[in-house]
Amino acid sequence: MKLSDNFTLNEMIRSNTAVRLNIDQTPSQLVIENLKALCVNTLEPLRYLVKQPINVNSGYRSERLNKAVKGSKTSQHLIGQAADITVSSMPIEYLFKLIINSDIPFDQCIQEFDTWIHISFNPLGNRNQALRAIKVNGRTKYISR
Repeated sequence: MKLSDNFTLNEMIRSNTAVRLNIDQTPSQLVIENLKALCVNTLEPLRYLVKQPINVNSGYRSERLNKAVKGSKTSQHLIGQAADITVSSMPIEYLFKLIINSDIPFDQCIQEFDTWIHISFNPLGNRNQALRAIKVNGRTKYISR
């Protein structure tokens, strides 16, 4: 099922961890609508801005999958409002700055550990929050851009 021109439901729910642990990733209709809003409003405009494919490393996570990957109990991944992304030929810091300096709508844009970008879209209103996630003494710390 296509959620937008360049994104499918399968890529937004796919998880190697879910396959390995036999975790059902079947989303509810609300999750599908949230994923569609994320794709149409945020990921598609970003795809057109970077002019190349966006790799979705993690989109929707069922509660069981979120626990397995030690995700936040309040993660927007749980309701289909977030994706962790990369662009193959683009450094993460460059992608982060490109997003936050664009007019692409987002709720949160988090440059996580110089490895990926967590980007979310909330159809009920966006905070436009730009953060960096870093490890300090083994714990994750979020700092404003």
